[in-house]
Amino acid sequence: MLELKTIELRNVSHNYGCNSNAISNLNFSVKSGEFVCVLGPSGCGKSTLLKILAGHLQPDSGEIFINDQSLYKNVKNIRSHIAYASEEESFDPLLSVQENIYFASAIRHQDLTREEHKKKTDDLLDELSLNEKRNVVPGDHFQKTLSGGERKRLNVGLELTGDASMLLIDEPTTGLSSYDSENIINTIKKRSHSAICFVSIHQPSSKLFKSFDKALLLDANGNLAFFGTPDEMESVFKKNLQTSIQQKSKVEPSKLDQIQKLGTPEFILEIIQLNLHKKNELEFQKSNEIENHLDQKTITGESIEKINPKKRSHKQFTTHFQRAILSKVRNKSGFLSGIAIAPILAFLVAGVLRFSESEKYTFSDAPHIPAYIFISLVIAMFFGLTNSVGDVMRDKQLLSRERGHGIIISYYILSKLIVLSILSFIQSCIYIWIGNSILEIYLMHWHYFVWIMMTNLVGSAIGLLISVISKSQKTSLSLIPMIIIPQILLAGALIQYNEINPLLHLKKGKNQAITKNKVPEFCNLIPLRWSYEALLISQNEYNLLNKNLSKVEESKATLLGKKTLSEIEKTKLSQHKEAYTMLYGLRADTSSHIIRQMKKIISSLEANSFDAQDYLTEGKLSSMNFFQNNKINDLITQAEIETEDYRNNKIKNATNSNIFLAKNKNFGGKSFHTHDFNFLVLVIFTFMILFVTNVTIRNKLNSFSGEFI
Repeated sequence: MLELKTIELRNVSHNYGCNSNAISNLNFSVKSGEFVCVLGPSGCGKSTLLKILAGHLQPDSGEIFINDQSLYKNVKNIRSHIAYASEEESFDPLLSVQENIYFASAIRHQDLTREEHKKKTDDLLDELSLNEKRNVVPGDHFQKTLSGGERKRLNVGLELTGDASMLLIDEPTTGLSSYDSENIINTIKKRSHSAICFVSIHQPSSKLFKSFDKALLLDANGNLAFFGTPDEMESVFKKNLQTSIQQKSKVEPSKLDQIQKLGTPEFILEIIQLNLHKKNELEFQKSNEIENHLDQKTITGESIEKINPKKRSHKQFTTHFQRAILSKVRNKSGFLSGIAIAPILAFLVAGVLRFSESEKYTFSDAPHIPAYIFISLVIAMFFGLTNSVGDVMRDKQLLSRERGHGIIISYYILSKLIVLSILSFIQSCIYIWIGNSILEIYLMHWHYFVWIMMTNLVGSAIGLLISVISKSQKTSLSLIPMIIIPQILLAGALIQYNEINPLLHLKKGKNQAITKNKVPEFCNLIPLRWSYEALLISQNEYNLLNKNLSKVEESKATLLGKKTLSEIEKTKLSQHKEAYTMLYGLRADTSSHIIRQMKKIISSLEANSFDAQDYLTEGKLSSMNFFQNNKINDLITQAEIETEDYRNNKIKNATNSNIFLAKNKNFGGKSFHTHDFNFLVLVIFTFMILFVTNVTIRNKLNSFSGEFI
């Protein structure tokens, strides 16, 4: 633990506009080991002062010196040695009391082992009298499972896990009984015996007040009314009260008599409220001594020992990940509803869209398969957004509290993304298994999973960014339609690109009408457009029939590429030609029979034992009925025709004219398969959004506005 010898404030002032002074011209000095009580009426600037001392709120004027070094000029180095507990609860309501303390210790002591963290946790739980509640999940404001005093002790206890050189606790006794107040103050005092400690208290009891080494009193305007020991403060204000009584001030004598009967420090706060206090000459003398001391340091150039920040460890990723997954799973309503809604939507969507133009449903004649693919991707985007849109927002108080403890933001975001990926994996598997089974989409689960999962992850990344920039849960939820609706309109499914408003095409000219399916430049910013295109092409190209046809075609091309063929190779070529035709003509009553026949054909070709007579079976349906969808084939064929159109090939820079649903994309003078290119685009989308999220969180944590949001 770094020894902070002194902290000195020199002419520190801050206001929140409209000539409203939070604190005004503060000058005082505190030494190592001193336990300081910050007193004053409501709105006098107690919380503002603590935020300034914590390095969270830069004052409008003045300087704070820690070990003779300017706090805000060296804030990144110094802030890791300061612990600040705000009045607001900043523990995770979904983690148990023990888990909250343990993870707080892991963040603040990144060099300790797991066993050492457990020991620190157990010791602190005993000191906080929370051992019996160690496995209790505290809950939020709507479902509290701990009393007010227990919640206060837990909130303060998070900072007591560290070995901070300066401890700042804001209103730890508000709303507590005298017993609970004394208990929590004694715990703080015991844990901060060698550190500088400031505790703001609105109205302490006399016993509590006397337990502090120093008392710092602010008046209603944020001025320093007194700074000294509790006994000195009591003596000075008793003299002020007697003087007011003797001089017959404007205050009614009966009111002064009532004040005189109050104990300490109640009567002091009443004097402050009535503005009867006089400036303490001793306080001005101390302020001048501080100024002279600082001036002397500057003049003599006395050497100052540099304060270094605490070292960060990569082990904190494990802490972030464990905390994130426990919070997600403990949020039972959100987690279970996210899982349960996947099968419900799968049954609804697939059940409604199960229709074909033939008498009996067949996959080949089902006109709504493109619609199923599109709606599934929209649902995946929706899942991603709803899974993540509240994640960072719920942690904002916690992040703000831990900003000085060397948290690695990229680890925090990565842990969130991994947890969201696990949830996405479960949702995607359930949805695809049910939806594809109902619509009889065979042996395409992997391809559907890849694109639905990727779309879900892009949605999760967007949701995390929304959670960072939004100021409330209501705002973040209201932004979800703003993300989803453009995806629906501009993905190329609901409105074809040749029927879209031509003003969306940034590059216009005489050739615009020729490339009807060219994607408007603006629509390339829509993630759903890339996954929808890729999944349609995957369904067309990677179904079992087309995969086997491609294998046979490749082998044929290899044989035909040879100048001369042996008799065995001629026989093999003849077999491949027959097999190619036979794959199209296979008939059976069930998909499983067709699949077995296809496997036998490929195996026999490899063994050079193929005989077409072995596969002349009867059945009501062909292989095309099971694996090729006519609607998707038409869309892909139309795009391929336009790509190969003679007029397009004659257009200047036509090779750069990327057609929607074409099987290849041109970029940088090179051709890429659409499946691979679109996957890379979605990965880039995800990382770009996460990068912006990282930068946004970092900027907020490094700001001196006093708040995270």
